[in-house]
Amino acid sequence: MFFSSRLVRLLKDRPTIAAGASLSTIGLVIAGCANSFASLVSGFAVIGFGIGLTDALMNAQGMFYERRYKTRSMNLFHAFFSLGGIVGSLASSLCAYLELSPLFSFLVLVVPWTVVCLFGCRYLQEEDRPKTRIESSKTAPTKRTYSLILICFGLLSWLAYDIEGSVAEGGGSVYMVSSKHSDQAIAALVYGLFSGTIFVVRLFGDRLRESVGDFRLLPICSLIAFFGMSIVLLSASAASALCGYIIMGLGLAPVVPTIFSLAGKCKEITASEASSFIAIVAYGGLLVVPPTLGWIASHSSLGTALCLVLVFCALAFVISLILPRLKDQLNLSGSLEP
Repeated sequence: MFFSSRLVRLLKDRPTIAAGASLSTIGLVIAGCANSFASLVSGFAVIGFGIGLTDALMNAQGMFYERRYKTRSMNLFHAFFSLGGIVGSLASSLCAYLELSPLFSFLVLVVPWTVVCLFGCRYLQEEDRPKTRIESSKTAPTKRTYSLILICFGLLSWLAYDIEGSVAEGGGSVYMVSSKHSDQAIAALVYGLFSGTIFVVRLFGDRLRESVGDFRLLPICSLIAFFGMSIVLLSASAASALCGYIIMGLGLAPVVPTIFSLAGKCKEITASEASSFIAIVAYGGLLVVPPTLGWIASHSSLGTALCLVLVFCALAFVISLILPRLKDQLNLSGSLEP
């Protein structure tokens, strides 16, 4: 992600995304053929580099689309991202059930991914960059400064990714078994129900943005996520905890797509650079927070560690209340924001 904005300036958006897709495909094949720990790590490193390029710039594609057609569509884009996670999880589960080899299991993902990339990259959009800016970037390096509202967007995305990570990285299922004493079959439903809820809500998230407004929707979503996590921590039964996770999904679903959509309207920065910045901040947080939760859980309890998620929800609410005061740093001319 650190290299994505630089590569875009050299190669433009479409070739950079194609390069990232190709690298991730190569990495999957390397990992599938791995016969040692070193080769396995090498494969996943290549996958990570390729996905890093693709992830940041695909959000920029959503920004281009919204700007071109003057519409809100980022939630729909992210809904298909969530659907891909669900389908990929089910496909991997089926491959494991059938006891297929790692290489064949990875090829189940590689083949459709490669086909989509080959036929889809030709329809990707290129961002219009001012000629003066391109010429100045070639002559002398300039120090990049980021507006306060973009920094707030980055912090919000970081918090949202960490809240979701508290469910996705095994914390939800482990908490259900260790603290709610649920069956493992029920605990396994946590992330599926959470992801399924996010997918459904994102299908209608853009309509919510139109009816409520982006800057009103974000604090409401933070409060809903806080309420859902409170139910998870205070519930006495596994069923009520599952309901809490579903409510968390309801609140969390529109947050990240809305952040990327608004970041694409930041002045004095391209959509690709804004998308890369937010992705770096968000994924950077994922390198710190999950180990921190594990450290707290090892010294106290998982329930105590997950109280940190409530703090994240409260911080997201506070930051989202600041955003309307910074609207002048966005280019909202011709947008749908009331």
